[in-house]
Amino acid sequence: MHPDVQSLLEVQRDDLEIYELEAKLASLAPRLDALEKERARAAQEHDRASAAVAVEEARHRDAMHRVDSNRQLVERSQRAYESVTTPREANAAMVQLEQTKRMVDDSERDAAQINGRITEMRRHVADLQAALADVEHRQSDARQALEAERGEIQSQIAQAREKRDASARSVPRALLAKYDKVRTRRRAETVFPLRGPSCSACDTAIPTQRRAAMAATGALEMCEGCGALLYAGE
Repeated sequence: MHPDVQSLLEVQRDDLEIYELEAKLASLAPRLDALEKERARAAQEHDRASAAVAVEEARHRDAMHRVDSNRQLVERSQRAYESVTTPREANAAMVQLEQTKRMVDDSERDAAQINGRITEMRRHVADLQAALADVEHRQSDARQALEAERGEIQSQIAQAREKRDASARSVPRALLAKYDKVRTRRRAETVFPLRGPSCSACDTAIPTQRRAAMAATGALEMCEGCGALLYAGE
């Protein structure tokens, strides 16, 4: 085997190791996404419930404002009733007073109902807050383990790339460029030996003249069948 091809195969071994490590690193992403989605669901439920409480609290403030306004109407109606001088005026004032009292009763009942809902909703928010805290607590160890694993893999990738760079310095630039152009597209094993008269990756037959040139010069030829780079073995 030509020495340049031997050096290139060492580079390929380094690249395959890097691809394997990158695949391991990529496999962590779905696990992290799953954790984040679980936490996001719990957080969204809590936020929606909290927002609903805020809406009801605004309605309760409006209801209490109506209670105060209606009580003021009752006081005015009471004073008007006490100041009348004729039976006809007294009858009209009494009707007005009773109407304003009913308005107070209705508005107080509305305010009480809203306040009851707020109490239940706040309890629900507290339960959701506890559930969110539980999710975050349960995920803490898993997240730390994943981050540690990611850091270790990233360190291994950096070391593998340094090794690859050192190996690549032994390969002629033109040969390395040809290899890099193909392997960046394949992102898998790229350089294969001839197996008899054929490509060992896909069994496509290689013309005799091309095989002879490969054996004589150590050149790489692209397989017309699968696009792999081929070299003449022993």
